[in-house]
Amino acid sequence: MEHNPPITNIFNKHHLHPTTVSSIHPITNIPAMEALTELCDLISTNPTLYVDKLDWICTRCPPPSSLLTTTLPPSRLSTSHLNAILTVSRFLSQTPYISSTVPAFTTARSLLVSFIRSLHTAAFRPSFWPHSFPLDSISKFFTDLLRYVTSAAAISHDLSTDVSAFFGNVVLAALGPRGDGEDARIVRSFLNAVGENCPPIMEEDIEKLLTCLLEQLGVRVENVVGSMCGSSLQDLSSSWNTKVDEGSNDTSSKVNEGGLPGKTNLDQNVKMFEEESVEELDKQVTAFKLLDQLLEKVDSSKAAHVDAIRMVTVNQLKLLPQFLKIRKRDWREQGAVLKARIIKKVSICQAAGKLQGKILTFLDSNTKKSKDLSRRALALLIDSAEACVLSSWRKLKICEELFRSLLNGITQITVSRGGHLLRVLLIPLKPLVLTTCANVDTWGTNQNTMSEAITKISCDIIQFGWSTDRALVDTFIMGLAACIRDRNNQEDQDEKENEKQNVPVVHLHLIHLLADLSVLVNKWEVVDMILPLFIESLEEGDASVPNQLRLRLLHAVSQMASLGFEKSYRETVVLMTRSYLDKLKSLGCTESETLPPEAITERVETLPSGFLLVASQLTSSKLRSDYRHRLLSLCSDVGLASESKMGRSGADFLGPLLPAVAEICSDIDPNSEVEPTLLKLYRNLWFYIVLFGLAPPIQQNQKPTKSVSNTANSVGTSNATTLQAVIGPYMWNTQWSVAVENISLRTPPLVVSSLKWLEDELELNSLHNPGSRQGSGNEKAALSQRVALSTALGGRVDVAAMSTISGVKATFLLAVAFLEIIRFSCNGGVIISGSDSLTYRSSFNCVFEYLRTPNLIPAVLQCLSAIVHKAFETAVSWQDDRIFQIGKEADNRESILSSHACFLIESMSQREDHIREISVTLLTKLKDKFPQVLWKSTCLDSLLFSVHKGLPSTLVNDPAWVASVRSLYQKIVREWITNALSNAPCTSQGLLQEKLCQLNSLQRPQYATDVISLLSEIHICTGKNDCWPGIRTANIPAVIGAAAAASGGNSELVEPPNFEVLSTAIVCATIKCNCTGEIAGMTRLYNSIGGFQSATVPTALSVGNNSQGVDVGLYSQEAVLKKEPFNQILLSRFVQLLQQFVSIAERGESVVKADFRQICSQATALLLSNMASETKLAADESSQLLRLLCWCPAYISTPDAMETGIFIWTWLVSSAPLLGPLVLAELVDAWTWTIDTKCGLFASDIRFSGPSFKLRPHLMPGEPDSEPKKDMLDGIIAHSLWLGFFIDRFEVVRHDSVEQLMLLGRMLQRTMKCPSHFSRHPAAGGTYFTLMFFGLKFCSCQFQRNLQKCQMGLQLLEDRVYRASLDWFAYMPEWYEAKDKYFAQSEAQSMSIFVHHLMNDSVPASDSPTKERGTEKESNNKIDQCHPIWGQIENYFVDREKRKHLLLMLCQHEADRLEAWAQPLNSKVNNSRSKISPEKWTEYVRTAFSVDPRIALSLASRFPTISTVISEVTHLVQLHISEIHTIPQALPFFVTPKAVDENSVLLQQLPHWASCSITQALEFLTPPYKGHSRVMGYVLRVLESYPPESVTFFMPQLIQALRYDDEKLVEGYLLGAVKRSDLFAHILIWHLQGETSTAESENEASVNKTTSFQEILPILRQKIIDGFSPIDLHMFQREFDFFDKVTSISGVLFPLPKEERRAGIKRELEKITVDDDDLYLPTAPNKLVRSIQVDSGIPLQSAAKVPIMITFNVADKNGDLNDLKPQACIFKVGDDCRQDVLALQVISLLRDIFQAIGLSLYLFPYGVLPTGPERGIIEVRHVLISISIISECRVKLLYLKIVLFCLFSWECIFLK
Repeated sequence: MEHNPPITNIFNKHHLHPTTVSSIHPITNIPAMEALTELCDLISTNPTLYVDKLDWICTRCPPPSSLLTTTLPPSRLSTSHLNAILTVSRFLSQTPYISSTVPAFTTARSLLVSFIRSLHTAAFRPSFWPHSFPLDSISKFFTDLLRYVTSAAAISHDLSTDVSAFFGNVVLAALGPRGDGEDARIVRSFLNAVGENCPPIMEEDIEKLLTCLLEQLGVRVENVVGSMCGSSLQDLSSSWNTKVDEGSNDTSSKVNEGGLPGKTNLDQNVKMFEEESVEELDKQVTAFKLLDQLLEKVDSSKAAHVDAIRMVTVNQLKLLPQFLKIRKRDWREQGAVLKARIIKKVSICQAAGKLQGKILTFLDSNTKKSKDLSRRALALLIDSAEACVLSSWRKLKICEELFRSLLNGITQITVSRGGHLLRVLLIPLKPLVLTTCANVDTWGTNQNTMSEAITKISCDIIQFGWSTDRALVDTFIMGLAACIRDRNNQEDQDEKENEKQNVPVVHLHLIHLLADLSVLVNKWEVVDMILPLFIESLEEGDASVPNQLRLRLLHAVSQMASLGFEKSYRETVVLMTRSYLDKLKSLGCTESETLPPEAITERVETLPSGFLLVASQLTSSKLRSDYRHRLLSLCSDVGLASESKMGRSGADFLGPLLPAVAEICSDIDPNSEVEPTLLKLYRNLWFYIVLFGLAPPIQQNQKPTKSVSNTANSVGTSNATTLQAVIGPYMWNTQWSVAVENISLRTPPLVVSSLKWLEDELELNSLHNPGSRQGSGNEKAALSQRVALSTALGGRVDVAAMSTISGVKATFLLAVAFLEIIRFSCNGGVIISGSDSLTYRSSFNCVFEYLRTPNLIPAVLQCLSAIVHKAFETAVSWQDDRIFQIGKEADNRESILSSHACFLIESMSQREDHIREISVTLLTKLKDKFPQVLWKSTCLDSLLFSVHKGLPSTLVNDPAWVASVRSLYQKIVREWITNALSNAPCTSQGLLQEKLCQLNSLQRPQYATDVISLLSEIHICTGKNDCWPGIRTANIPAVIGAAAAASGGNSELVEPPNFEVLSTAIVCATIKCNCTGEIAGMTRLYNSIGGFQSATVPTALSVGNNSQGVDVGLYSQEAVLKKEPFNQILLSRFVQLLQQFVSIAERGESVVKADFRQICSQATALLLSNMASETKLAADESSQLLRLLCWCPAYISTPDAMETGIFIWTWLVSSAPLLGPLVLAELVDAWTWTIDTKCGLFASDIRFSGPSFKLRPHLMPGEPDSEPKKDMLDGIIAHSLWLGFFIDRFEVVRHDSVEQLMLLGRMLQRTMKCPSHFSRHPAAGGTYFTLMFFGLKFCSCQFQRNLQKCQMGLQLLEDRVYRASLDWFAYMPEWYEAKDKYFAQSEAQSMSIFVHHLMNDSVPASDSPTKERGTEKESNNKIDQCHPIWGQIENYFVDREKRKHLLLMLCQHEADRLEAWAQPLNSKVNNSRSKISPEKWTEYVRTAFSVDPRIALSLASRFPTISTVISEVTHLVQLHISEIHTIPQALPFFVTPKAVDENSVLLQQLPHWASCSITQALEFLTPPYKGHSRVMGYVLRVLESYPPESVTFFMPQLIQALRYDDEKLVEGYLLGAVKRSDLFAHILIWHLQGETSTAESENEASVNKTTSFQEILPILRQKIIDGFSPIDLHMFQREFDFFDKVTSISGVLFPLPKEERRAGIKRELEKITVDDDDLYLPTAPNKLVRSIQVDSGIPLQSAAKVPIMITFNVADKNGDLNDLKPQACIFKVGDDCRQDVLALQVISLLRDIFQAIGLSLYLFPYGVLPTGPERGIIEVRHVLISISIISECRVKLLYLKIVLFCLFSWECIFLK
């Protein structure tokens, strides 16, 4: 199947095609709609580019003719129609500008308009919708459609005009009476959708709709004015006045006295409300929503409409309190019906309340009537809101939404009418707030609650009144705040005492509201009004003792302090700090056992959360610094006090403070300078963290397992606690552990000026003096600290070696160990600086600070060094634990790794020797553990340039130190680069080239000199390199070829790739700089002149040499006139240029390498410059250009194109590592495409793909094929270079990018899926086994931690690799000689490297035994297993080893064979191969046969002298003969003379056997096979399978076969073949005539046989002639008569003297005429005889005969018939030519063999044909020398003998 997609599809960014969504599912099928939505969004990004896809969507829409019909009912739509309409509407809503010149855009708009127009005539009928289309789906369709149409109309004036012209009528039709067949539910769904999103409607239609809606609501517009002036408004006014008068009363009385109405009124209300059906309520909801939508679409309307709408809304809101007062038990309806009624009624009121605020916008705000209506509306909304709060239905979500909506209306009215309503509002607002606070269930923790709504309106009103009437706002706030301490005067003192314990809910909620108001308003004046009251209550009031009120107040004051107002902050922090310290006073007292729960909650939760809140919200750097100092001081005080009293229980007091400390320290840079006092506080903090065991264990990295401990009386000594802190388990709250980790990230190094200073530090020393609680000033305490320190360091330093370290120093070192190890265990040991999360600095900078402390004693230095190593191990472990991460997390992980490597590199320039030694040691370990750092650009920067940064000018006066540092750097740099080049030479060179470009931009001569000196001695080559030991990736010829391409060189070198890194890097860096400069220069020029004007638009700007005929015009008139960004113009143009190159390749033309390379280089420079620029270009063009750069070399598929591809790919991934996954993904797709299209290495369908295919059908079975137009070797070499690049990238990403490994794995799985799709060209062997090597190397990743989850898949891939590798040996060995004399050597080396990998490939000991034992046990339980690759197996692991040994043996043999072919004169013999026993040979053959019988047959051809192999193959062939009938190579193993003599039953398989070659078939015609009928039948079937012209070459053998043709089978074949070919008949007759009078042996039997043979020859000849048609007979007679006349001239000349014979020839020739135009030369049937050159006759020398040479004028039968050329032939009489025929047959076969394998040995066989008894014709070659001339020179004769000997030797080798 052909998989060559069009150029427009292949280079499209998205692979989404309309066919992917052609099978549309219902709208409810989300995946189908997601596909269409994705397609729509794609089209919207570039409508012009994807216009074909829009056309396809439009074809799926329902045709307008089927919708707008008036005579017939519309046809039922399908779900695909509905989805298409939705997609079109979505597209129009996302595309602001629709060009009318593009038909697809106009069509899309007209289709949508037609569909909307047809809604009222068709869509309201159930017959319009698809079958089984639910009502929910119809509702969703209407909602989505109208949402898209509304958005589209908003951005398109034309669409808005079209829709508004008729949409009003559509809505009117929906509001009108139902027609026949219409469904009211569908209509209601449509109206609900209109209520949510209403498209444009004309003014006059809006008037009609308003009138219609009001009439449906029971309102007559003409009667509205009078009714609005009646009693209802008067009642409202009186109600409002009463409310204002009673506004100052206490709210609690209102709450308590607000009872239900009497029983009679209640029953009447229930009956009244139940008279309205739920359906009517639903209609009212829809009507109110429509009114809301319509009012938004008019600027003004009739007063009657506004008054009518206001009357309707007022009536609804007036009834709301009565409705909400009815409790559930009072309703006669229950269950779902009642719930639906409640929801619908509340929804009506919600819509009415929303309309109230909107109606007021139509009135003049300055009129008295407007003000009066505003006040009345305000009162009505407040009454309704209060009813919601007091209602028993307030827990319903719809009721909460109503409350929120009413409050929003209140705010809107108040703000829109200015400040005159503020005083009116604030009076009733306070009771409403208190009422809300008084209800417990209204104060929820979730969002959208009533409490949140009341808080929001209070905040909005305060903010509005702050600038309008400040005094009113202050009074309102103070009134609310005063309610906290106001007590009811009617309560007695006892009740007050009880109330201290049972705080009123209203007070708690009010405190919560005031705190939220302070935060939301965020004004210090508000805080200063509220905070003093709160503090007073906390210090002197009811909140001075532990209770709920105190907890709520403490949380509130912390909220106020977090606002960052200095006064309130300081007062609050002092209060909170004092409160926390007060808790320590009761520590150890008897009172602590009887503390109320609120006291514990205050210490454990409230105060710590308050500290944390302040720390997280403070933004002022001054206040944060102050708060940080206060918190750390508090920790020190708490730690010292609690340790001196209760010891370990200090964790209960210090632990809760740690989250706040972590938060306030989160903005500290640990590397910055810290004040000594603050650093002391940090040290104290870590001393107590270690002392109390608050840090997570550092020895086993155990996670916290126990929740917080609130017990004040903890058991255990400090010494045990310290040791437990090291080894675990963790006993405290998990939040404390996280806080300690966060603190460690921001803690500066705990360095001291000297260790003696530690002994003088009072606080630390107090922990170790005899006066402390533990009395730990003795040696016992110091010893415990040393033991804990040694344990923390993992035993690196023995306790005995710490004898000189005092207890104080041990405590200090233990704190340092905890800090630094935890620092590295948190986020890998980096410090995040700035807002960019990928900007990291290594924490080694902190840990190395300790090593810089002067005058360190050896023991302390040893401990500090051990801490550094322990921190390094922690960082490595952190990296290992996250090796599975992908995406951004993996990028962060690698950035952290790079930061560590860069720091260690830079630390090698430190002045201290021990620091340099540690840096080198750790850097070496880091490289060995994580090889990916070798190719990190930042690391290479540090490596090449940091030596200059590490040499400060103040220290340059130390020449010895400078020389030492430079020498160290040179050594490390050479090792680093050599190691990188040996594993990934392409990427390494790309990075080095980038650094040289960077040097060019830096313009630092000293930098350049040092870098050049470092690179000058480094080189790479394919052979063994002295720079690195063993075999590495750079030894693979494919990789080194790719490296040559990445260096800008040519893989076709005179000698094997062996180049210096420096010279090639400089050349490539120059090319890259030039291309980058060209792009930058063009861009600057374009920008500097302000673009091109239409009158001066250049027609072309050269971006290439234009030797290809490619249109390199850069600018187009259209692009310039549109004033597109210049980079976007370049992107589009480069895309076009690259597509032209692909088109050239598709036409079969060659691509000029220089043009292609220049265009690709400039395009790459443009792509990279766009990534570096600040402006974002269109992503489509950039991605399309990237895709083209990846795909073009694969499309062209030549070595030159692939070299260019590797050069630019390396450039991309080296300059922009973020492009690595994108580039690799495109390359993997392109590789897979070559598999599907059978290109290069995968050209399996090209039969002419190697020597064996060129020898068909004479020496190999199969039909001959014409030679392909494109050289097969070019595609194979291109794949080889490509594969080298893949291997290079694999080495780079194998440890750090799981995504790219998965891409490579997908490529290998697809490649190895079917071994039959590989090309069998012998020149592909090296590339083939390099690919197999890559597969096995990739499979070895299953033992890496990042791919351990993929072990099953990798094992399957490994089996596929083994299967594909063995499949190469299913074919006979062949040779190939390329033009490049080093090609054979690279092939041999590729095979040798594969052999080396096989020999050294072993499963890691840590993974193999257990795994294999378990799997082997499982396999033993299953006797018959079916493997997806190997089929039925008994024991997988045993069979696997057998297959591996077989493959190794075959590869070793192949490597030796290729090595001998590459270096035939090499005297070195590989004697390392062990001798193989017969039993092993038998095992090899059986294993091979179980895999593929062809492999076993290949073993017999490879080892023909091993009798064990031959016998075992023979046995297996005969045993499984019925299974291998498709393999002709198996014939010699059962078709033998012995089988013929025994008439074996095996011969019965021959009728079903595949055809073999002609030579093998003719072998069965020899006497040993005795003309067996089955054998003869097979042979004739083989011969008949080939055209007769292909068999004429073996005509002598067929003639001789007639001797043993007792059953006339051969004769039958000959008679059948002559009927198919006249040429075959003529040559057969000539050969029959040549055999008629041949002298035979004197043996009697032979004479009898010959006599019989001679008798059948004329008979057969006559049968042939008799079978001719008249036309064929006439041609036969003319052809034979003509050449008989010419041949007879020799007999005429015999009696003539020699000097007269030439004249005699001329006389005879003049008698012969050429009358026909179809005569041909018998020795060359493709040459037609046109005339005879009469003067050309020459008699040749002969002892007894007169041979003559005559020249004919001939024309090529397949060419120009008028182009005549001379052709001489020798005609012999009296000379047997059959010997010449046999000799020339051998020479012809040898010539074919040599040409097939590419050997340039000169053989030129000529044509010889016996035409009668001792008569014949010999073709003359003018370029040849006769043997008679050669015989005159003995030396030449000797040379000829040698050549002939070599030729026959080659024949034997090939045939064997």
